Formats: sequence, structure tokens, C-alpha cells
Amino acid sequence: MTKHYKKGIKMIKTSVIAVVVCALALTFSTVAFSQPAGMNGKMGQGMGMGGHMMMKKGMGGGFPMLMAKLKLTPEQKEKIGGLRIAFQKSMIDLKANLAKDKLGLKELRLKDDINRNDVLDVVSRINKDRDAISLAVANHIMDVYSVLSPDQRKIAKETIFKFRAKMHMMHRGQEHKWMMN
Repeated sequence: MTKHYKKGIKMIKTSVIAVVVCALALTFSTVAFSQPAGMNGKMGQGMGMGGHMMMKKGMGGGFPMLMAKLKLTPEQKEKIGGLRIAFQKSMIDLKANLAKDKLGLKELRLKDDINRNDVLDVVSRINKDRDAISLAVANHIMDVYSVLSPDQRKIAKETIFKFRAKMHMMHRGQEHKWMMN
């Protein structure tokens, strides 16, 4: 083997190793910084004003835990159950409108000739969709509160406050003794 041949082989090996190392680094960085499955990087959608009403399974009990603490009468359970179903049905339509408008904005941005007024119109519709969702959540919360007695409202308020504080601390990666009670 000639000197140049050995040097060429060594360069090829070095290049292959460098490519493999870069690929592994890219793979690990993608996994390390990826979002948790099913969360889309958010701490539960709708966690703002009425997140306690829309909790997903496996997130600390949520709505069923709150309902157990309130010790609802059968009539209250039936009324709140009906309110939840009606609310969930309305949210399907509201969220679908929001998703369509977001998709419309994406479609506009993909065009070669973007019109400012068209973009602003769609952004305005998106904001109206978000406002409608926020108002629906607020109305639902007030509808549920109207079914509760004053003592039940107090329990609900305390439970929701503790839950939000805990979620806030978990989001910040901190835990305090006062929250462990």
C-alpha cells in the first residue's frame, strides 16, 4: 500500500466516524428536547380559567376528585353532568372553528403573494375564536357554581386554588412543604 492510499483510507474512516457522531448527537438532542407525548408542550390546554373542569386522566384526579370532595346530591350530580355534556359539545364546535382559522392562516402564509388585510382578517377571527372559548369556559364554571351550595363553593374554591398552585410549582420544577399537605 502506498502512503497516499493509507492516508485516503484514514480520511474516509475519520469522515465516517464524524458523520456517525453527528447523527448520534442529533438523535440524542432531538430526544432530549422533544415534548412529552400528548401534551404538545403545554401544561394541559384550557388550564387557565377552567382547567380543573377539563383535566385529562392521569393528572392527579381532577374533576372526579373534586366532585367526591363536594359530596354532591343526586340532583346536583345530574344537573352538573348535563352541564358538562352541553359544555363539551359546544367546545367541539368552538375548537373546530379555531383549528380551521389557524389552518387558514397557515394557508395564507404559504402563498407567494401575501395580502396584509387577508392575514389581519384571519388573525382577528382567531382571536374571536379564542375569546369565544374563554367565555364558554367562564360561563360553564359559573353554571356549575350556581348548582353548588355556599359550602360546596368554598370547598371547590380551596381545592382549585391548591391544584393551580401545585401545577404552577410543578411547572417551575419546585415543590414546597406547604403544598404537600
